[in-house]
Amino acid sequence: MSQRAPMQEGAQDAALLAAHELRSNASHIPRRKVQMPVLAPAEEAQPWVGPNGQIMRRLELHLTYHCPERCIFCSEEHRMEAFHPFDVTWARVATVLRTHAARGVQAVHLTGGEPTLHPQFVEVCVLARKLGMRTSVGTIGTMLSKPAFAAKAVPWLDEALFSIHGPNAEIHDALTRRAGSFETVTRALRNALEVNPAFGAFVNIVVTRLNVDHLGETVEKVAALGAKLIVISNTTPEGGGLDHFDQIELPLAKLAAVMPTLPERAGGAIVRFFGMPMCLLAPHESLSNDVHWDPRVTVEWGREPGKVVFRDFYNWEPNRKRVHVAACQGCTRRGVCMGVYDTYAERYETPELRPYTEVR
Repeated sequence: MSQRAPMQEGAQDAALLAAHELRSNASHIPRRKVQMPVLAPAEEAQPWVGPNGQIMRRLELHLTYHCPERCIFCSEEHRMEAFHPFDVTWARVATVLRTHAARGVQAVHLTGGEPTLHPQFVEVCVLARKLGMRTSVGTIGTMLSKPAFAAKAVPWLDEALFSIHGPNAEIHDALTRRAGSFETVTRALRNALEVNPAFGAFVNIVVTRLNVDHLGETVEKVAALGAKLIVISNTTPEGGGLDHFDQIELPLAKLAAVMPTLPERAGGAIVRFFGMPMCLLAPHESLSNDVHWDPRVTVEWGREPGKVVFRDFYNWEPNRKRVHVAACQGCTRRGVCMGVYDTYAERYETPELRPYTEVR
């Protein structure tokens, strides 16, 4: 384990971004082939009430394993490579929605891959709404950038989380590694608000060393576009985020220096920080997504002995890939804050953490 060296931008960053030519479709950029772990067979009976009495009300449903972009930090990169041969059929989706609606799920978030590429995307939203669920989608805007598609889909959607990682095409397209991606996603956001001015237009900004110096501008840009909620996400060490972790993950010291400056640049938009220790956010600890996170059941492909299955994964805390390190042991907010990412803790020291000692 080593102390994280100060950021030094330059040739290394340029080489990382210039490894592949930017084209209008990023399919020429190969995906890394990774053998997904084999999971134990799912239990027949699944808990519907969590260890602290939480009720499972939220469903995250992976609709596709295809995407026209190759975001350098994409946490789904390995899963898309492993499971893209397996379509998520309409019959399978309908069964999942009906099953979980009967169990009391009140909201569904559609994700991927790029979920709007599913051939029955609109029908999925219609069924979910008819079953009494709020509907949201995480998207790069592929189909919602088309006015006719947006006119069909948006009336059946309550919210969309648009992926925007820079204030302009130069920054954003370099990270998504697809020319035109900034124009696509910003047009999609505008289309959604044109169809429904009250639409829940949310934005996710993934923070890397390659865009950190433009985060303030990015927050201002998406707020001006009409974002009502801005999620600022630390790079998750999965998929592409793990493959390029040492090149793109921010040192904790940089997170602590930059994150507290961002809420004031968001105008009237709500800000949430995802995947970051609360003590790095002061005085904005209350904006940590750890505080506002809801339990969820994620339905996606996984490997079991001898087969691939579309199965439920239950998450009662926002602790995916997060760990508490030695500095967290005496922290009075340990029960709320989920700590640092495991890969960061394995590779680097964490002297920047400042545990809370007050008793509330």
